[in-house]
Amino acid sequence: MVWIAKFTLAFLLWPLACANPARAWFAEGHDENAFVSKLNQSGSALVYSTYLGGSNDDHGFGVAVDPAGNAYVTGRTASSDFPTTAGAFQTTFGGDGFDAFVSKLNSSGSALMYSTYLGGSDDDEGFAVAVNGGDAF
Repeated sequence: MVWIAKFTLAFLLWPLACANPARAWFAEGHDENAFVSKLNQSGSALVYSTYLGGSNDDHGFGVAVDPAGNAYVTGRTASSDFPTTAGAFQTTFGGDGFDAFVSKLNSSGSALMYSTYLGGSDDDEGFAVAVNGGDAF
């Protein structure tokens, strides 16, 4: 399988932009939305694709996958309403500029298993993520 985490300036990624999404809508009113896509092993079909973010600019920069097929995504967000999950490490936006985020999507891309900010009062960004035994680094 092939996973992609990036951001788009387009209103729609492509005609099948949101196959089995955790979030099917593009947050209008700003320019950039993070997205995560999974292609089949031959790269010939989209397994899922979903937007990830809130009402401001969101960028996906890194993705890693555990043995169960769950995708761990990191990047940066300027959204104070970025989707976080109950019990997450940091559920509120840290402040000025961007906060890093780490989100875990289930293997079908249809739900967030966890999602958290990682940031303080200045700019913070996540560029890469690795997984080992279900832990994200």
